[in-house]
Amino acid sequence: MRCRGKAAKKEKTEMKKLVALVCSLVLLVSGMALFAGCNEIGIPDEEGYTIKIGYTEYEPMNYYDDDGKFVGFDTEFAIKLCTDLGYKYEFVLLNNWATKVVDLNGGTIDLIWNGMTITPDLQESILISTPYLTNQQVLIAKSDVLSQYSTLEDLLNATVIAVETGSAAETLVKAIEGMPESKVRPVQSQARALMEVGSNQADVAVIDYTMAISMTGEGTNYTDVGWKDVGFEEEQYGIGARKSDAAFMEKLNAKIAEYQESGYLTELYNKYFVTEEEGTTNS
Repeated sequence: MRCRGKAAKKEKTEMKKLVALVCSLVLLVSGMALFAGCNEIGIPDEEGYTIKIGYTEYEPMNYYDDDGKFVGFDTEFAIKLCTDLGYKYEFVLLNNWATKVVDLNGGTIDLIWNGMTITPDLQESILISTPYLTNQQVLIAKSDVLSQYSTLEDLLNATVIAVETGSAAETLVKAIEGMPESKVRPVQSQARALMEVGSNQADVAVIDYTMAISMTGEGTNYTDVGWKDVGFEEEQYGIGARKSDAAFMEKLNAKIAEYQESGYLTELYNKYFVTEEEGTTNS
């Protein structure tokens, strides 16, 4: 009887230990789930949330005007869309365009909204909106040598070609048949690429048409620099979001369609762009 009593007591103790272990595991799993939920990155479906918009500064997409006001095609576009959807907004300056996807997926920003060219590589890693603007990469050079460049192959004659790191221009220039990588100079921004040409640190640069028409030629800081279409294919701009923000992207795309139909994007385009003869600007 004594031995049986000891066995029963031992069995009861082991059962208590098992129950305690199970409870601990349940609490641990629940805590992990709660922690994961609290740290989930994404744009919530709630009005008043502040959407962090990643950008680099360049005219005419996102820039400060002579009065110090933050303006531009993408700036106004983003403000209107966020406001219409009931969100607040904050513009976050990206230190490096090449790390924009890392910044997005890491939660530093919620959207990439800065004249971003839609490419297959980007479409694999993030969600991209329906296109809202057509662009093209163009060559810029000092006006007195601009006539030396008419085709993509002519870029092989340049000694230094400035491009923005991680941009469509860098990819396209490096893809030119026979292009030595040593000729291509990646720099921090498109504005820096333009500066390289203006200061004679590069023979040419390849930048967005949207920037070239606004920042080169008469009425700009680069009156002795012009631009030229040398045969790069047209491309399209889109807005980047995390793949986890598919619900928000649906709302964003619906607004783009609405603005295209209403004529708002056309009005905005006419405000910041003009179509003039090659090498001139809208300034």
